[in-house]
Amino acid sequence: MAVNKEEVREVVEKIEGVFDKVTAALPSKAKEFLREKILGGVIKEIKEYVTESRPPSLFLIGRSGHGKSSLINSLTNREVAEVGDVKPTTPETRCYNIVFEGLYSSWNVCDSRGLFETTTPEGASLENAKERLKKDLVEKKPDILLHVVSATEVRNLEQDFIVYKEIQHVLEKELGVLPPTIMVLTKVDHLGNPREWPPEEYPEKKKIIREVLDYMLCDVIKGKLGEDVNLVPLVAGEPERGYVVEGKVEKMAGYIGIIPVCALAGEWWNIEKLSEFIGSKLPASAVLQFFQAQRRKGLMKKFAGKMVNIFSRIAGGIGASPMPISDIMVLLPLQYSLIALIASLSCRKMSQETVEEFLAACRTTTLVGIGLRELFRQLIKIFIGPGAVLSAAIAAAGTWVIGQGAIWYFFDGITGKELLRRMKEIWKEKIKEMKERFKNKG
Repeated sequence: MAVNKEEVREVVEKIEGVFDKVTAALPSKAKEFLREKILGGVIKEIKEYVTESRPPSLFLIGRSGHGKSSLINSLTNREVAEVGDVKPTTPETRCYNIVFEGLYSSWNVCDSRGLFETTTPEGASLENAKERLKKDLVEKKPDILLHVVSATEVRNLEQDFIVYKEIQHVLEKELGVLPPTIMVLTKVDHLGNPREWPPEEYPEKKKIIREVLDYMLCDVIKGKLGEDVNLVPLVAGEPERGYVVEGKVEKMAGYIGIIPVCALAGEWWNIEKLSEFIGSKLPASAVLQFFQAQRRKGLMKKFAGKMVNIFSRIAGGIGASPMPISDIMVLLPLQYSLIALIASLSCRKMSQETVEEFLAACRTTTLVGIGLRELFRQLIKIFIGPGAVLSAAIAAAGTWVIGQGAIWYFFDGITGKELLRRMKEIWKEKIKEMKERFKNKG
């Protein structure tokens, strides 16, 4: 089971029905405001990420033999592209529409013909590989460009960067923009002693990977670091996992990240972190199908967390409403839809029954009815006249707690007393945060 667009559309219709019932007694002005700010925001986000989702478009460039085809297979978690151990096997740019049966997902992936081949692949045209590549990139307009480089060949890339700069110029001229570009260093298992793998078990291997990354960033790309460019480890405390480029990426040859991987079947390393980074840079409409297709629980859980943050911000919009705090139950449609979406991301059916199952597990019809009012009572002791800012904080916090509880329930299987304990604990944290926030403002 996965997120089905048709099921989501049905749920959206139910949300609209619930919204109409909940707001029936409100003044027309308040109802219109809430429909625009709350319901409108919910539906917009659901449409952008789910009902209007589309396949992501990835394009791989690089030398023959540097591991483009293997990288495709590792990212998709299946054998899609032919891998050649000796001869070049990709005669032209091959574009795959990869359908993931049962997961309501597909990808568009282009594996380009290798640059600077010693021999021409069987079936290749006589057209120069470089010129063909430029034309294909303009035609396909990829969401993400992956520049694949073998970690063992980082000393021999002068011609590669000449071609890459030419590609940049063509894309900026023809499309007006360069797609986000990630350098992927493949075959890091070949650095040093190939038998010493994985790097978590061999400190020397980690050290070599870090040295290669430093060499690429500081000597090969020759980035001019300053206040407007910052290199951040992809994983805090683990620089061997790669770097994210923040700021003016043009100073780093246009790269938004440099990530090492091993894409050898059975020996994958850092592939999930690369996937996570790619997903963070895709347009919103391409994110769901990218993550969902991989059957990687960690990626879907992170996507669910992103939805929780988005829906919490939407809920915060209620603070500017003319609606009194006693009518905060209008948030029900928002929170029901969030719970249903998280359930579907965890591969559960997106339905009212699934939502009610979660609510029963945390022993309340909604935390808004109990938790928000309790939170409000505690905060009101701090000052008189909470106003719109406090209402917004309460609504956002309540929605966030519900969403986090749903993630624990559907993804981690946490139920009963432990689920209640965790949710109460984060409520206490939210109360403490808001007390401090409003004390400081007072």
